[in-house]
Amino acid sequence: MANYMKSECYRILHEKTIYLLTLTMASLLVLMNVVLYLFSAYAPGFYYGTLRFSFIMLISDMEVFYIGAFLVVMLLSSDEYKNGVLKNAVAGGINRVHMFIGKCIVYGITAMVSAALILAAFISTAYLLLETDFSIPLESTLPLKVLLLGAAANVPFSLATVVLTMALYNIFQKDAQVGIGCAVIMYLIPTAFRLLGFQIPICARIAAWMPWNFVKTEVSAAFSIIQMDALWMHPEGFLKEMIAGAVGIVLFGALGIWGFRKKDIA
Repeated sequence: MANYMKSECYRILHEKTIYLLTLTMASLLVLMNVVLYLFSAYAPGFYYGTLRFSFIMLISDMEVFYIGAFLVVMLLSSDEYKNGVLKNAVAGGINRVHMFIGKCIVYGITAMVSAALILAAFISTAYLLLETDFSIPLESTLPLKVLLLGAAANVPFSLATVVLTMALYNIFQKDAQVGIGCAVIMYLIPTAFRLLGFQIPICARIAAWMPWNFVKTEVSAAFSIIQMDALWMHPEGFLKEMIAGAVGIVLFGALGIWGFRKKDIA
């Protein structure tokens, strides 16, 4: 498995895909900061060109980390079945389960490194371009603390998203089917449970443990001047995210192993 992981790392590092994805996503976030700066500088009465507002936009949409993890796997895996890469690996004697685990580890690390670079670009340009009152300690440090803790808290389920996407590739081997499957599991099912929860208490309790739901409903976007609140800012909330991510990795990992054992590589 170690040799297979090394070969995957070599392939990823020598292709343009991950570099283009990282550059594109970082550019979009940097562009957002530039637009806020320009409006603040040249549009009188525009009050949103602040570090706080920029960070709030990302803090309020933490599911973007899941989407990013999904894109990493989709883009890195999309041509493997067409090019016969996996078929050749199996023919070379690599155990299919080991192959699945190795790919999840390599893609997970790739996704985390990419996310770290994107966050670094976003945070640095926000501090360089946008207004903040450094005379108020919390004004300059609290938004960053909430953002970084949020990113850390969402790492486990971002990795679970990597595992899920890879598992669905093992089963369907088609980009469209994988995309639909991820949308159903990650978004539609949690949304259905949340809506049913208004009438059925057990559905509400289940929905509360689904990451897409709690990153949307348990994060306060209406932050006051010196206060911010989010699920991961409390020990029990941070633990909840860790548990949900770990459960996702185990369940989706089991699905992927089953898929590799049952599905022939075409």
